[in-house]
Amino acid sequence: MKINLYTMLKTLLFTLQNGKNISSGLKLLSDTAKTKSEKKVYMSIYSEIKEGLSFSEALDKNKIGSYDVIQFVKMAEQGVSFKKALEKVISYLEVKEKFERDSNEHTSLPFIYFSIATLIVLGVKFIGVPYQMSMTEGYSIEIKQLVGDHLDLAQWMSNSLFFALLLVAGYFMLLMISLFSQTRAIQTVSKKLALVLPFTSKIVLRFEKFMLFSMLGEMLQSGISFKKAISSAIETSTVNKHKKALSESLDSIKYNGKFILHNDLYDDIERNLLTGVGSSSQVGSVMLEISDRARADALRLSTNFFRMITLMSILLMAYAVFIEFYTVVLTQILIQKGLIDMTRGVGTFI
Repeated sequence: MKINLYTMLKTLLFTLQNGKNISSGLKLLSDTAKTKSEKKVYMSIYSEIKEGLSFSEALDKNKIGSYDVIQFVKMAEQGVSFKKALEKVISYLEVKEKFERDSNEHTSLPFIYFSIATLIVLGVKFIGVPYQMSMTEGYSIEIKQLVGDHLDLAQWMSNSLFFALLLVAGYFMLLMISLFSQTRAIQTVSKKLALVLPFTSKIVLRFEKFMLFSMLGEMLQSGISFKKAISSAIETSTVNKHKKALSESLDSIKYNGKFILHNDLYDDIERNLLTGVGSSSQVGSVMLEISDRARADALRLSTNFFRMITLMSILLMAYAVFIEFYTVVLTQILIQKGLIDMTRGVGTFI
């Protein structure tokens, strides 16, 4: 059952602000649930917390929220004020959802063009070509052969278009799933694929950096220690080079007391921003700025990618329209031409 995590956390925050506890908030959510399945999930979390599980463990057990959010909530439970930390979690979710909304503005047209092209190619393949062949019944073998060769080419073109649609649409959907899927296993697999492909790898890396530094910034500003925040980020990140860079930074802090500004995580501007910061709160503020820069880069790259996909989908749709013209109109012209040629040459055509 898919639970709206943002609504859930917002309700729990209001409950805490009113002087009540999380259990009271979950009971309220259960009482106001629209469906039995939602009520069952809320009651399950309520019961598990009553039995001694933490809120993050209950969320994880019920598969509610992505890994980064679960880890964020887990760290929030160890912070100075859970209510304050919960506000940061909600703020983090709002930033993520805004990125998704901004991206979705560029995805509607490709979906439309892919759908139209797919309908055309399926119509040509399974309706148009068989129908045009049936129209040659009663004509001479020569005309049937002429039309048959013509429609074989139409079939080949429709097959090539179908595979092109699968390739381009699959590339497009792979990025969308890797960025926004709510199913953990599917998102993990698609993200690993996206990281090894051109175009999508840069977008996913920027998006991961945006989420990573957003989480780190919010954690540090909510009072969570730097070591705990870095450890949580290492557990959360799905990008190996980010994990490695964070691990080296954590080891340097533990054993040398120094904070490494690793090249795989920071560019020159970001290193300059972090120079001179002192408190965890200041570091958190700078990391939120870094997160904003990564989000802007990810959105710019994804916008360019979606524009490219839109252009390709338009070309594929135009190709689909041509195949339809080739199959329907040109076949009829070819039949008429064959009839005329045979009439002039032989005098009979049936």
